[in-house]
Amino acid sequence: MKKIFDWFGGSVLKDLLGGLDKLFTSKEEKIKAESIIKEIIIQKQLELQQMQTDIIITEAKGNWIQRSWRPILMMAFGFIVIYVKFLAPLLGLTIPELEIEFWELLKIGIGGYVVGRSAEKISKNIVISKK
Repeated sequence: MKKIFDWFGGSVLKDLLGGLDKLFTSKEEKIKAESIIKEIIIQKQLELQQMQTDIIITEAKGNWIQRSWRPILMMAFGFIVIYVKFLAPLLGLTIPELEIEFWELLKIGIGGYVVGRSAEKISKNIVISKK
């Protein structure tokens, strides 16, 4: 998610603001347009974060599977890593090759898990403050 925010907030914003030079001749018009674009992008980023928070709050209120899928998935990833890096070599077992996609998915999962758990822990406070 951080990559998306960095790309959207950095690269896209930079390209948009750079394109304003071609659209406006006066400095005042360009500054006003930059301000409007920045406000819109910040608002859309906040809306995206709110949607993510709402999903996590809904999961936290759900049944056991909805509340537990992230820890279960992360434990499965952990077992795969322990097997490939420690158990299989130690016991002389077959060592499967873990493709780069596995590691990328693991990075995304860990990032999402950390953010998800943090949001889940504060979701009770968010729900209370909305009442």
